[in-house]
Amino acid sequence: MSALYDSVVEVIATRFGLIRDTVTADATFDDLGLDSLSQIELVTALRKRLGADIDDEEMAELSSVGEVVAALEAKGLTVA
Repeated sequence: MSALYDSVVEVIATRFGLIRDTVTADATFDDLGLDSLSQIELVTALRKRLGADIDDEEMAELSSVGEVVAALEAKGLTVA
């Protein structure tokens, strides 16, 4: 996986107190116990930690960790 994927997983695991190994590309927000409010909190965390350019409406269209990573990659976000 990419450095961006690893960073997104770390943000999700840290922000929501999840075991990192449970946060996989195929994991849906439902699988992780994240509701719509949690998704808004995730947007804020991704902006703060990674400088991600994603808004609440975009996040509402995504349903898995892999989709979040793909959306950020499509926007050209990279992590060294």
